Amino acid sequence: MSRKTFLSSDFFVTASEKEAKNILLSLPGQLSQLTLLKEDTIIHSTRFLFSNEEKGTQYYVDVTILQLNDQFVRFSLHCSYTNGQMIQSDEEINAVLTQFEKSVFAAVNNDFSSLQPQKKPGPAPRKTFSIFDSLLSMVVSKYHY
Repeated sequence: MSRKTFLSSDFFVTASEKEAKNILLSLPGQLSQLTLLKEDTIIHSTRFLFSNEEKGTQYYVDVTILQLNDQFVRFSLHCSYTNGQMIQSDEEINAVLTQFEKSVFAAVNNDFSSLQPQKKPGPAPRKTFSIFDSLLSMVVSKYHY
């Protein structure tokens, strides 16, 4: 069984490569949880630090932009823990990738109002049964027919 230390995601944006690069570099100014770490010109990748304040965790998000034609570019995201540990929850990393993707689309549309912190829905309330309720339902069902 192989160990997963990263997750990847790809999506497409209608923009030129230069516009996409400007959008990418403008993200840390718009989002407090995102920090630009470095730009690697050899492999044409940009590394960000994504901080999740709720859980106190940090992730590396490596972004590569590939121009497909004059109108479209492909963003490739590669997300991992900062300490290189094995991924324990795909949902956690997928949430980071999804949030980053939403941030890019918000920057493309120049509308950051749609970015709200993701809140998990609380657990559904449990319906409790007592012994009295169980006995009452047995009695009612017995004499019902």
